[in-house]
Order: sequence, then structure tokens, then C-alpha cells
Amino acid sequence: MPPRLSVWAYPWDLADEGVDSSLDWLAAHGFDAIELCPNYHAIATFSPRNRRRSQFYSEQGAVYFPARAERYGRIKPALHSEPEVLAVYEQAAQGAQARGMQLSAWMIGMFQPWLARAYPDTAVENAFGHRSFAATCPAHPDIHAYLSEFLADLCDQFPISGLTLENVGYPDFTYGWVRPRILVHMDVWTQFLAGLCFNEHSMSAARAHGVDPEEVRSSVALELRERLEAVPDSTESEEELPALVAERCEADEEFRGYLEAREQSAVGLVKAIRHALRRSRVRVGISEASLGWANHGLRLADLLDTIDALMIADPTNNPEVADTQVRTVRESSADIEITVNQTAHHEVDPHGPGFADRARRLSEIEPDRVMVYNFGLLAPATLAHAGAVLREHLG
Repeated sequence: MPPRLSVWAYPWDLADEGVDSSLDWLAAHGFDAIELCPNYHAIATFSPRNRRRSQFYSEQGAVYFPARAERYGRIKPALHSEPEVLAVYEQAAQGAQARGMQLSAWMIGMFQPWLARAYPDTAVENAFGHRSFAATCPAHPDIHAYLSEFLADLCDQFPISGLTLENVGYPDFTYGWVRPRILVHMDVWTQFLAGLCFNEHSMSAARAHGVDPEEVRSSVALELRERLEAVPDSTESEEELPALVAERCEADEEFRGYLEAREQSAVGLVKAIRHALRRSRVRVGISEASLGWANHGLRLADLLDTIDALMIADPTNNPEVADTQVRTVRESSADIEITVNQTAHHEVDPHGPGFADRARRLSEIEPDRVMVYNFGLLAPATLAHAGAVLREHLG
């Protein structure tokens, strides 16, 4: 059976073009599914096809469906201000069903600046005790409660076929920064240390795991100061981060325990979401899952009994990792779909022969779903061509 061919889409682009017109266009060009975001992070976009507004700005992110505030606890959803954009989910649900298309959703997790600003105790905190208001902490119980209720609310209102959870682990050091200014050398290990979260909930999780979080925090802060104040050696070659993390964990049991607690928090959030959706038929997928130690705390092996889908990046870019991820899923006894996030922007030369090579590479791994990024950000001719090439090679 050929895979579903889907497209990522922003609600504001569908609102501006018209939901029915957009779905008609997609169906006419071979797409039989659509991925619509119910929330999104801070963003500035330029759309070549949007005639109403070519540029869209959201400084702190927002919620893009009519979430019902009375369902929520302490954290209330911050709705986007335009009613016509909030109405897109209902229109897309009806329109997709009428055309035999699937409606899926992808949710942004920790990169929610509005949430970190409104509820500062949820923000990630580095070893120096300083908060980043670009992202929240996946160990915070209110984050667990909010995101679980958020998705239950979405799936109760609309017939969502599948969910992709994006950024539900610990964010990278500068993930979500706006115009960052870093004028000192930071190798991958220094960035990793700088990105470790030490807010009260991450530290509580470590205590529950039998770790002294203050000791880990102090040692990380000291190491960071030493590395940041040292004169960098331009001749020194960098090791891969997973190898560096594994090496440190082998030598430092306390540090290893802290990372294990982080992983339990991140995986626990995915499990909490899955449990909240237990009465729904939606397939719960993840977009970040590493084969070994991961800075975001999500290892594929820990998720195989929880997720229903795994999204991988374009396998042409890192074929060994993609092949291993696919093999790990297929060799497990779990019913997990393989989905591919297929970029088609100018850097991959979508109109050149290389894109056909990418499509052939996709056919080798036999995905269940291919999602092209992105409806509003690609020129119509490019999206149509990408869909045609993918259909030709995938069936």
C-alpha cells in the first residue's frame, strides 16, 4: 500500500487562502493528508503564495484552535487573536472528511515563550541559576498537565488521525533564541553543559532518582566557567556529542544519574500525553528520538512501548542514522508507523535531479507517511512538483 502523502500547514495560511480552496488544491496535486499545527512557537514567515499577507509574525507563539479554557488547570492556553484563524481547524476537519483526506496535527512542546513568560517557574534554568524564557521544562508537573489536557481538548473537538509531538524533550542551549549574540567559542560539550536544566523540578526529579542535584549543578557551573574563560585551541578536533556524553557518564555516576532523571522526565511527559489520549483513536508520534544519549532526553529504545509513530528527517541527509532508526522500529514488536519529514525548500534543489534521488531513497525504507514541508512557505509550482516526484517513486 503506498504511503500517505501529506503536507505541513499553518492555520493562518489556510485562513488567508481559504480552507476549501487550499484542500482542493492539495487533493488535485496528489496529497491525501494534511498536518495542521494547533499551537506554534515564536515565528516569522514569508509566504510566496499568500496574497493577503506575505509575512506573518508571532513574537511569543500562541494556540491556533479554540481551546476551552475551562478544561485547564493553572496554565491556560493563550489563543491567537484572529477568529478566522481559530476557525480553521473546524473547517479543515469538515473539508478533509468530505475529500477523503486525513487530518493530523503536530504540537510544539517546550518552545513556548508565551508560556515561560506567563508562568516563569516553568522556564528552563541553567547551572548558574538563570532562566531562559524561550523554553519550558518537561519535568514541571504543570507542563505535563497542560500539554496532556491541550491535546485531549484538541482530539475531543476534532477527528485527528495522528499527532506528532515536536520538542517535548529538553531543548538545545540556544533553541528559540532571537538573534543570539555569543562571542566566545562554545564547542558541542560546552553547549551541552550550558543547556542542562537545573530548575527546581528537574532537580527534584534527580533527587527522586537518588542523585544530589546541587553537587551536579555546582560541578557543571564550575566546568562551564573554566571552559568559557579558557583560550580556545583552534587545532583541537571536536568529538561527537553522544560519545562525549557516554564518556562522562562512564566516569561520573552522579552525572549519569542526573541525565537518567532527565530522560525519565522527558519520556514521562510522552507517556502522560499518551495516557490522556487513551480514549482517542489518534496515533501518537514523536519527532525526536535518538539512538544513544540525547541532549533532549528522548531515546528511541525508551519510547518503543509508548509511541505509535516515529518521524525521521529526510534519510538522504544522514542515511546511517535513518536506517538504524527504521530497523529498530521494524524489529520491535510494536505497531509503529514510520513517517518522514521531507523538506522541499530551495536548498535541496527540489526541481533538480537530486530530489528524485531523495524520493528513490525514501522508497527504499518504505515509509507509511511522507510529510512535505510546508504548504505556505513553498511556491505552488514547487510543492506541486515535489508531490508529483514523490508520488511517482512511492506509488
